[in-house]
Amino acid sequence: MNNKGPIEYRKIIRGFRYAIIISLVISTLIILLTIDSDTLKALITGIKPVYLLVLVLVMLLNWLFAGIRLKFLIKTVGNDISLKDSITIYLSGAFVSNVTPFASGGGPFQVYFLHKKGVNVGKSSTVVVIQFILRLFFFGLLTPIFLVFFNWAISPGVIPVYLFYLAFGFGIFFSAGILILITVPRIIDKLIAKIFQIEKVRKFIKNSHRAKKLLVRGRMELREFRQSLEIMSQYRGRLFMAEILTVLLWAMLFLVIPLILLGFGLEPYFFRSYVMQTIFYLVLPYTPSPGASGIAEIGFASLFVSFIPANYIGLVTFAWRFFTFYFVLIVGGYFALKEIGKTRSYENE
Repeated sequence: MNNKGPIEYRKIIRGFRYAIIISLVISTLIILLTIDSDTLKALITGIKPVYLLVLVLVMLLNWLFAGIRLKFLIKTVGNDISLKDSITIYLSGAFVSNVTPFASGGGPFQVYFLHKKGVNVGKSSTVVVIQFILRLFFFGLLTPIFLVFFNWAISPGVIPVYLFYLAFGFGIFFSAGILILITVPRIIDKLIAKIFQIEKVRKFIKNSHRAKKLLVRGRMELREFRQSLEIMSQYRGRLFMAEILTVLLWAMLFLVIPLILLGFGLEPYFFRSYVMQTIFYLVLPYTPSPGASGIAEIGFASLFVSFIPANYIGLVTFAWRFFTFYFVLIVGGYFALKEIGKTRSYENE
C-alpha cells in the first residue's frame, strides 16, 4: 500500500497465511491427541445444532456493541460516521490485528480507515487509543478482583503454577505501563527528550529533510492527539457509557465457550469460564505470532482443561477459535481487503 495505508498488502496476506496454517495445524494436533472414539459417538448422537445459531447471534452482538462504541467515541471528538461504517472499521481492524504480530496492525488500520471517512489523524488516533484504554481498564480492574475474591475459580490447568502467575504478572505490569504512558503526557515528553539527547539521532534529523518533515508532522499530530484526550476527559459520562459498551462486547465474547460446551452437551461453567477468560485475554495480545496463532490454541487447551473434559478440549479449542478468530478473519477480511484493493487500484492509476 506504499505510503497511502498503514501496512503493506503483502504483509497482510503473509500474516493471514501464517495465522491460518499455524492455528489449523496446532488445533488438529490437539484434537488428535485428546479425542477418543467414545467422544466421537457422543458428539454424533448428542450435539445440539441450535447452539450454532446462538453462537452466530452472540458474535453479531459482539460486533454491534463494538460498532456502537466506536461511533459513540467518534461523535465525542466532534465527528460522526454511520453505524455500518463503525462496524466495518471495527471488523477490518480486528482482521488486521489477527494477521500481525502482537496485534500491532489493527490500530493503525482503524486510524487509516477513519481518516478516509473524514476524521483527522489526531482524533482518529485518540479514538483508537481510548478503545485500548477502556480495554485495559476492563481487564485491569476485573483480574485483581477475581484473583483476590474468586481464586477458587482460577486454575492453571496443566501449566506450571509459577509460569501461570509469571504470565499473569507480566500482563498486569505491561498493561499498567502502557496505561501510564498514555495517560501521563509528561512521561512521554521526558522519553522523547532523552531520545533527542542522543547524538546520532540529532545528526540524522539535522541531515534528513524527510526526517524533519516527519518530526514536524508528528508534533502536530501529537498536539492534536492530546487536545482530543483533553476533550475526552471532559465527557466522563460518555466515557462511562463507552466502558459499559466495552463490558457488553466482552460479555458477548465470553459467552462463546459456555455455549460451545452446552452445544456438546457439557456443563457450561458460565462464571468460571468468565473468570478464566478474563485472565487469558489479559495476556493473549502480548504474544508475538499473528493472531496469537499456535500460542492461543496451546494456551487455551492447557488452561481450560482445568474444567473442560480432556477428551473434549481439542474440539472445544477448535470451536472457540472458529467463532472468535476464523469467523472474524472471514468477515473482517472481506471488508479490509476490499478497502486495500481500492487503495491499490488508486495507486496503480
